[in-house]
Amino acid sequence: MADPFSIFEAAAEAPDRIGLRSKGTDYRFSQLALLTQNAISRLEASGGLPPKGLPYIVEGTNTVETLVTLYALMALGVPALMLHPKLTATERRLLLESVLRIREPLPENCVAVLFTSGTTGLPKPAIITREMLLASAAASAANLGWQEDDCWQLCMSITRIGGLSILTRCLFARKTLAISPLFSPASFIEALEHDRVTITSIVPTMLAKIFEDYPHWQAPKRLRVLLLGGSSATEKLLQKAHAAHLPIVTTYGMTETCSHVVMTPYPERFDVQTGSGKVLPPARVRIRDGQIEVNSPMTTPGYWGKARFNREWFETGDLGEFDADGTLHVFARRHDLILSAGENVYPLEVENLLSHSPFIKEALVIGEPDETWGAIVCALIVPEKGTHPTIEDIRRFCKENLSAYKCPRKIAIVSALPVNSADKPDRRPEVLKRYHLETVHYAHP
Repeated sequence: MADPFSIFEAAAEAPDRIGLRSKGTDYRFSQLALLTQNAISRLEASGGLPPKGLPYIVEGTNTVETLVTLYALMALGVPALMLHPKLTATERRLLLESVLRIREPLPENCVAVLFTSGTTGLPKPAIITREMLLASAAASAANLGWQEDDCWQLCMSITRIGGLSILTRCLFARKTLAISPLFSPASFIEALEHDRVTITSIVPTMLAKIFEDYPHWQAPKRLRVLLLGGSSATEKLLQKAHAAHLPIVTTYGMTETCSHVVMTPYPERFDVQTGSGKVLPPARVRIRDGQIEVNSPMTTPGYWGKARFNREWFETGDLGEFDADGTLHVFARRHDLILSAGENVYPLEVENLLSHSPFIKEALVIGEPDETWGAIVCALIVPEKGTHPTIEDIRRFCKENLSAYKCPRKIAIVSALPVNSADKPDRRPEVLKRYHLETVHYAHP
């Protein structure tokens, strides 16, 4: 294929194959090519295309119109600056102000500029190139393969790398992409059946919500892969998924690595999952001083307006290790690690242990800045249905099962855990201000 991401070449190769499914309507590649040509004509006639090297702003709602606009921009070689639809007016303004003053042209091979979901400061505009997307699509296909009737569901925002890469993987393979409404458990389950989905991608929080609303849910038999990424899933959630016989493929990656560079091997998708999976060739991943570093053709060349990366290895800032089987275990994502009184506290480790309690359904552990201790370990607790634990019950369980420095010193019992616009756990310290946290005291051992 001369250009795997050309909707026109897809139409020439497979004109009658369904390329897009939305709200009960199927669009063949030949139809998508016609819609794209019309979009190109409108863009050129409107005079709204940016000067060479600058991006075209795309408000990332998951619609046929948005996807056709992206096909058109890729055909024109114009980068898309993707803005999440959940941004407030203030957030949108601040993001645009941070990039519209940049005078440095984007590289010719740039397909999109995606804002990273950092927890401190303004998100950074990561450059996503055609070569990154091609390498990512090929690596994913080498593990998952493609079947004749495959349909990959898009139920996360196209403005995230997890969403954009679904579009490019399906275009790369000339397969069907199904647009679903932005996630809710009911719409997700309905769309799996209605759109005849075989592959879907969600984050752990989404899966937890499905089990909450539909405890006995069983996936359709045609669903052969459920990718679970974006943040580390708890052991309790993975056990539930295994018991439900879900084809779970855990992943690890980020915007800067063009989605996943680590993935569960496809034949192991019905096994009990532990960790994030194994490295996808041709990517290389290593642990250096406890931190995860990546070397791969999927890695971004840098952030727009900043100096290009010149190191061989990309420092993710995430902490983890490989086990003897070569599976990557992520202890903490960047900025999540809590340094309290000189000790490292890994939130996921504490959350896993808390979820073993018979009266704790799920937990979120966050570090609250403190002048004396550096940070104080705080926990938001969602009780199991039908239970009514007290703060004292939780304190006692923590004292019996956690090292003293890992025990939450402030606790709030809540009805639901906070999530961000990507449906990932919101670990920003400022979210703690929403809750009435009770201080917990532990006797010295």
